[in-house]
Amino acid sequence: MATVLDWNPTVDPAEVLSVTREAIEAGRVVVLPGDCGYVALVNPAAPDAAQHLAALATGGAAPPAVLAWNAEDPQGLGLPVSTVARRLMYRAWPGPLAVAVAGDPQWPSEWLPAVRGALAAAGPVRFRCPEHPICEALVPALALPVLVVDTFQATAEAALDLADDDGATAVSAGELEVAGKPTVATFRGAGFEVTEPGLFAVEELEKFAARIVLFVCTGNTCRSPLAESLAKKLLADRLGCDPEELPRRGLWMLSAGVATHGGDPAAADSVTVAAEFGARLDGHESRPVNPELLAAADDVITMTRGHAAALAARFPGVGPPPRLLCGDADLDDPIGAGTDVYRACARTILANLDRLIPEWTAQ
Repeated sequence: MATVLDWNPTVDPAEVLSVTREAIEAGRVVVLPGDCGYVALVNPAAPDAAQHLAALATGGAAPPAVLAWNAEDPQGLGLPVSTVARRLMYRAWPGPLAVAVAGDPQWPSEWLPAVRGALAAAGPVRFRCPEHPICEALVPALALPVLVVDTFQATAEAALDLADDDGATAVSAGELEVAGKPTVATFRGAGFEVTEPGLFAVEELEKFAARIVLFVCTGNTCRSPLAESLAKKLLADRLGCDPEELPRRGLWMLSAGVATHGGDPAAADSVTVAAEFGARLDGHESRPVNPELLAAADDVITMTRGHAAALAARFPGVGPPPRLLCGDADLDDPIGAGTDVYRACARTILANLDRLIPEWTAQ
């Protein structure tokens, strides 16, 4: 007889996690709340795994995917993970997105041929990280690979009925809204295409897949916002688009400060000088550097060695190694020095952006 546990977000989930882990290790199906209704977890090494996958498919469930937490999971099957795929996995997960990775998977020997066939039947192997607190707590704690199947059922009981496992375990969060299906993004080489539209909008995926360049200074009111706005202007001119369209063209320029609480406008001289060069800063609000922003960035460009040292001290090992905007020189703070000094600062920024932008657009 199936076991059904109630999910209570205000209670320590340790016991629920322990029960579900033990059930998966024992080869039982586990049903959990997800972001497109309930999902079924299947141990691919279990003797009855193929039977459970077939029953789920017969009931109208999605093709199985490998339950994933980060970009290392596809690599565990010997599949290549491009830079863009890595960005999407980091930025869009957990969420209603399945990432399919083309390649020749190296299947674990304990996975039966029927299980491998079920994973490959819909094309490239899919990887999925559903969004729900219980999933987010369980996935990193699992010590073995697990398959996940979207059942598209609104209740745990309905999902259990599809699984064909009398010894299954379910965690019930009540009736869920089933608003749609996960978007499937299929990667072949460096690029991707949306092969199955779903809840994750294509426009959002394009933004999430963009290269993020983060400019960093002290208060995020003078140098780094000036660099951000000028970079947007140069890139938009080069690509023939509006600055607001850059994320959809694969480039996202951001800025932050190592010593700000956030919410401050750009310095008046920065706004004036940016406008002289055709850029806009009138709507800027400062933001503090945080570990999430650093980890999401592809490039971190600091104004001085001191800023790079501050990042290393406060966020050791987080994000890419910072680079100086001016190569091997610091860019002095123009604060309070007048418009002419800000103008000279902008010219220095532009000269160095001319060196960096070909690198960003080439990738």
